[in-house]
Amino acid sequence: MFNHVVINSLRAAGDVQFPLMMAMISMWGIKIPLAYALGIHMGYGVLGVWIAHACDEWVRGIFHYLRWKGRKWQYKSLLSKAELQAESVSG
Repeated sequence: MFNHVVINSLRAAGDVQFPLMMAMISMWGIKIPLAYALGIHMGYGVLGVWIAHACDEWVRGIFHYLRWKGRKWQYKSLLSKAELQAESVSG
């Protein structure tokens, strides 16, 4: 759940691209090769796939947490500057 909480926090803050790209890189770079290695090559089967899935979730969670702590998400916004100024004037 750690990974899902941090991903949704980044998305809510307007940082949508980073979680998407991390998911693609992590799934193709960690989950699929590790699932193949553990599940087929080493003979663990479904257990190996579940281990690969857990590793993928933790790696993504750590990277998303580092993104959150680095505060780069603060510079992402779903609203333009004009919309933000209109909000501050009207609110």
